[in-house]
Amino acid sequence: LNRRPLFPRFTSSSSSAAKEHYDVLIVGGGAVGSSMANALRHTGAVSSIGVLEFRGAPPPLSAYIDDSENKQNKGNPNARAYALSPASLELINNGSSFCNPRSSTASSSAASHDASPAAGPIARLDEMGRVAWYDSMQIWESDGPATLHFSNDDLSTESIDPYKAMDTSSAGRAGYQDVLGAVIEDGPLVSALWNEMQNSNDDGVDFICNAAIKSIVAPSPNHASRGLAPPKPVELTYQVHNAFPEADSKGHPLTKTITADLLVAADGGNSTVRRMLGMPTVGFGYGRRAVTCTVKVDGSMGRTAYQRFMPNGPMALLPVWSEGDDIYANIVWSTTPSVASDLQQLSEEDFVRELNDCMQSGPVNTQSLFPSDLVDSILPGPLAGIAKVVDYLARGANDGLTMSRWSESRPFGLPPTISSVVGPRLAFDLSLSQARSYVAPRVALVGDAAHTVHPMAGQGLNLGIGDVDCLVRHIRSAMSSGMDPGGTMHFLNQYDSERRAEVSATLGGIHALHNMFGTTFSPAVYVRSLGMNLVNAAGPVRRRLAEVAAGRRGALPGLRT
Repeated sequence: LNRRPLFPRFTSSSSSAAKEHYDVLIVGGGAVGSSMANALRHTGAVSSIGVLEFRGAPPPLSAYIDDSENKQNKGNPNARAYALSPASLELINNGSSFCNPRSSTASSSAASHDASPAAGPIARLDEMGRVAWYDSMQIWESDGPATLHFSNDDLSTESIDPYKAMDTSSAGRAGYQDVLGAVIEDGPLVSALWNEMQNSNDDGVDFICNAAIKSIVAPSPNHASRGLAPPKPVELTYQVHNAFPEADSKGHPLTKTITADLLVAADGGNSTVRRMLGMPTVGFGYGRRAVTCTVKVDGSMGRTAYQRFMPNGPMALLPVWSEGDDIYANIVWSTTPSVASDLQQLSEEDFVRELNDCMQSGPVNTQSLFPSDLVDSILPGPLAGIAKVVDYLARGANDGLTMSRWSESRPFGLPPTISSVVGPRLAFDLSLSQARSYVAPRVALVGDAAHTVHPMAGQGLNLGIGDVDCLVRHIRSAMSSGMDPGGTMHFLNQYDSERRAEVSATLGGIHALHNMFGTTFSPAVYVRSLGMNLVNAAGPVRRRLAEVAAGRRGALPGLRT
């Protein structure tokens, strides 16, 4: 296939009857879809990439730049933001090291960095002061003394995945190792990725905006089992709905059909592609809803992310970019639907009071394993006395283990007080779901189209970026072997098996955490609390968890994300 010219970038329906073909067509131009397109473009593995987006193009990156002429551009941080691991940040940043985050703060100005737009989307956003780095994370429970404290010191240099540490220079490796992650808003991130692709010096990516899919014709799933020649390309028919759509002689919007060697669905949890192709999912709702908003805090966040677990769900306080004396953070509070509805309706004063009541409460003493009235009424005198002694020793051991860690290099500290709410309070229902298969002949699912997850561990977008990394790697392998991106199920099946195993392990771990922290059964609460304290005290275990969260190791041994 001939490579197409750099411009025009944004495509609309054409009256031409000729079909247009792409090596890879990505449906969905959000954070995952645009990361997929940019990663493919950067590798040079394919010659033609299309992105079909249901909405219009995102705002230009300049809309988020605060300059001397327009002080209103930067605005306030948005509640829709992601906690991204170093591995995700590196892939989004064209596989190269981002500018050294230790030398910058969340209130960085563009003048304080020498990163250029060519350095990658993350470096560009950091240059603009839209990245909030964190190198510490503090977790604690509401009904016990246990705490977990992760820091960048838990990330060992030996754990860096050689497939991801593409920059082996000392400066590059320092940038990769320096942080636990960063919080970046959805809007600026997507705009930075689109800006990167639109301003590249290669053939770039074609964008089809305001598109509505009318039909998808894909090869039969039975084709892969018959060992035949490569299946026909996918055919996708769409209409463009904008202010001035092209129309036929009867005034109806024109439809256009394009073909692709590989169709990648990155169109979210309610994926149109997955539904139209009849790719089933399994999962369930948690009966929980998350309330999220941006708040202003009194004092520095100290490059720390906070999370407190309560029986109805966790509350997270995450650093976001700040400006001067205005220090912001994002709240993600998971709770029951009724409580979430009440929280959205509270006055700002009452809502702030509720937030501070939760986040300004530290760990408490270990609860009794055996209610004293129950012990006295059921057990005979000598056994009741023994039970009380065991209870006393067990509670003392857990409380002492907590205090011993506080007296060392990881003391517990409350987050800064929340002073006001900035912007709206949003809410969304929490669920767990996964497609039975991430692939079909000439089709692959990535991101929320393949799986959705509880937000408590901040792994949603990180899992999606892991999908992108894995799929791009297998597309490169297919092209290197002389095949087109979707010409054989061999490479697609490898992607499916790797990612479903990794994602399943992550989903299982997060679901287990949800159940562990949702119980109020006293012995179970004690075991969980003691387990947290033991993990916090056991350096190798704690470091392993930190490395998994940072994307340096897979959730399963032997797998890389």
